[in-house]
Amino acid sequence: MLKIKGLYKEKKNNILKGIDINIDKGNSVSIECSNEISDLLVNLILGKEIPGKGEIFIDGIKNSEYIKKNMASIGVVLREDALYENMTIESYMKFFADIFGNKVNYKEILMGLALLDIANTKISKLSYSQKRRVSFARERLKQPKLLIFQEPILNMDLDGAISIIENIDDLCSSGTAVLITSVLFKDTIMIGQKAYRLDAGGLVSLSNNREEYGCQKEEVHKGVDGIPIEKLVSTNEVYKIEKIPVKIDDKILLFDPIEIDYIESDKGISNIYISGEKFPCTISLTDLEERLKYFGFFRCHRSYIVNLQRVREIITWTRNSYSH
Repeated sequence: MLKIKGLYKEKKNNILKGIDINIDKGNSVSIECSNEISDLLVNLILGKEIPGKGEIFIDGIKNSEYIKKNMASIGVVLREDALYENMTIESYMKFFADIFGNKVNYKEILMGLALLDIANTKISKLSYSQKRRVSFARERLKQPKLLIFQEPILNMDLDGAISIIENIDDLCSSGTAVLITSVLFKDTIMIGQKAYRLDAGGLVSLSNNREEYGCQKEEVHKGVDGIPIEKLVSTNEVYKIEKIPVKIDDKILLFDPIEIDYIESDKGISNIYISGEKFPCTISLTDLEERLKYFGFFRCHRSYIVNLQRVREIITWTRNSYSH
């Protein structure tokens, strides 16, 4: 349904290169990437950006041509999705059902997303989790052939996250192809049947995903690799996505956590290593460990933090430390 071939695009400090993705009907792919990379990729798919190289096809048709005639068949839930705050959930759904011109039972969609019992509530009164589900409900009205979803469960409450995942699975079972992006590693492997990491180095397949462990719709509560979804989805913490600052001469550079290979503490200075280059950082190793704990980083030694997604092999070095 969605095919990306040899995609290359450079914009400001963001680079996509050698991207090959194929999402068949009824399949889902999730990608761990920065917000900027996600926005660039989505804009390329939707024809808002022109590729430097490569091609994008939707249902066998070049994306720019497909979108001209079939945009209504593409569902898009962005990270920051504006809603009509003064409408109730029900009036909002009726409004878009009329615009889309289909005969889908919006009440069934609301029921599936645990919103029907509060359908008469104004959107302005809803929690963040409820608003995200309203955005998803709106796109479900389209009965989309392709769904693009940025951050489906980031900062969601447990019940909301489970509802989102179940509805994504339900769409897949109906033949929808789903593309998901997230800044969090654990969210990436939790949702997609296939999972990848995308950064300046290209697209890398991630193991430990739902396809490998056979996590079907009816098993969504079991989570991944035996870890319950209650542990994978936080119910009481809000993730603040912070870039890590480093100072070079009189300039301050900001790096996304997923760009970092490892961090070494030397004489009180935290040195951040990215693609073989060293960047000094004034933040202590302990504080960096706390900031990066949700991004797949591990304190393998009192002087080192490593990005586990960059590690191929772990060797026990001493009783409490490891080499990689």
